[in-house]
Amino acid sequence: MKFTYRWGQKPLDGFTIKRGLGQGGFGEVYFAVSDGGKEVALKLIRGHSDTELRGIANCLNLKHPHLVHLYDLRTDSQGDRWLVMEYIHGEPLSSLLNRNPRGLPETQARELFLQAARSVAYLHDHAVVHRDIKPSNIFIENGMVKLGDYGLSKSVGSSQLAQSSNVGTIHYMAPEIASGNYSKQIDIYACGVMLYEMLTGEVPFKGESWAEIAIKHQTDLPKLERVSSGYRTILEKALDKNAARRFRDMGEMITAVESLNPSSSAKPSMTDTVAYVPTIPVPPPLPKPPLPNPGTLASDPYTLDVPAKSKTWRGKVSELATSMALAPVPALAAVLVWAVYSGSLDWPTLGSIYLMTIAVSWSVLVPTKIWDNRKKIGYKRLQMALLGVGLGVFAAWLDGVTIPNFLLSATGAQHLPTFGKNHWKFDKDNLFIGEIVFFTASLFLMRWYSFGERYREDKFSIWPIVGTGFITFLISVVLKGEFKYPIATEQALISLATAAGVIQLVSPWSEKPPARPKKIRLRNT
Repeated sequence: MKFTYRWGQKPLDGFTIKRGLGQGGFGEVYFAVSDGGKEVALKLIRGHSDTELRGIANCLNLKHPHLVHLYDLRTDSQGDRWLVMEYIHGEPLSSLLNRNPRGLPETQARELFLQAARSVAYLHDHAVVHRDIKPSNIFIENGMVKLGDYGLSKSVGSSQLAQSSNVGTIHYMAPEIASGNYSKQIDIYACGVMLYEMLTGEVPFKGESWAEIAIKHQTDLPKLERVSSGYRTILEKALDKNAARRFRDMGEMITAVESLNPSSSAKPSMTDTVAYVPTIPVPPPLPKPPLPNPGTLASDPYTLDVPAKSKTWRGKVSELATSMALAPVPALAAVLVWAVYSGSLDWPTLGSIYLMTIAVSWSVLVPTKIWDNRKKIGYKRLQMALLGVGLGVFAAWLDGVTIPNFLLSATGAQHLPTFGKNHWKFDKDNLFIGEIVFFTASLFLMRWYSFGERYREDKFSIWPIVGTGFITFLISVVLKGEFKYPIATEQALISLATAAGVIQLVSPWSEKPPARPKKIRLRNT
């Protein structure tokens, strides 16, 4: 993970960066020390709006024992905004859950949850909706739970709340968010998901893609057989699809959880929570193989953590079907953007671009999902070229070429290619062969198979789109200038460049594991 600033730099006056702590949708978090020796966490806020900055300012004066303290909101010499926060000497709840894949003991889960829930209730009492409650935003320091990232929340009455896309993490996202409802009930739902995870070790709804998980939030019921009857009643209410049937507020949910064990008002001991984590940075130990996880096939930290379902034919087909079903949506959005940009409403042309974009996306997705990663690059390129032949035929048909008539007319010598001294010479009216050669060359020269790989560098990158547009433009110039091939250049270029983006958007993505250290051979001397 690459941070903007390194050890020893002072981007914000009065503070020295020690190390990066994490990155997220809103920016980067650093561990820093003030000139007076105060240890703090600095959050560099990226992509901020006036509404978000006002929300942070409103939270600066909130004080609760289970909230991470916000000290100040400052601006550096570059005009970037920094949030100065309390530095937690501990670890997130997510790390504790990772060490307990079967869930926490009920007593421990209850106490940790109640502390976090009280901080959420305090935010709600001050008209603030957190919107991103999850274990990685819950920190534990010497047995004390603290909720973080609330400074980037929104006030309940914010007029722009419904327009924001930063509404949480998909595993903890309430179903009503899809309809633009961001009331306090979405925090209650997220707290229910987190309590379920603390008791069972896993979230209630899982899937291969964000779309699959979102649909399960809308339609599926959580499996509550693994929790006791008391918690089962609480989770059924907190995770109800209808927000009106959930707890009225966090106070009601807290009361329900407290009633399960009235005598446990004492705080959990250090043996029940996490150990103290020193703040002095030390070199990390060599990675150890993780415990076997039934949901993955990874046996060591350097092995790709591929979901087990995606290794079976049934899992591959399911993943492929999901990606293909999603592809028409971004393709349609891109075509509409192009129509607005060009100012043209030539529906037959726009329809051809749309159909061609889907055809290219599907043609690349099918082999990419089914291929074994061990297939050689030359083999992949050859198959891509063969798919290009089919796409060329389809493009010619969209351009009005009647295939049987072409085959009949091709019997005449004037329609057949002849050899020249240095290159092929084709009839200038041969649109059919022009489209075939164009799409075959385009799919052969570009690494289309890498656009949908699970372990590509980024979930979405603009460079495949730019590269595809540039390469296909050069191909069109050569075909139309040197070989006198007629092709529908504009439609073909837009379709291919758009497909390069669509394939990335609909394909699952995971980060690559760390590089395997090189083995050193010791020789006797």
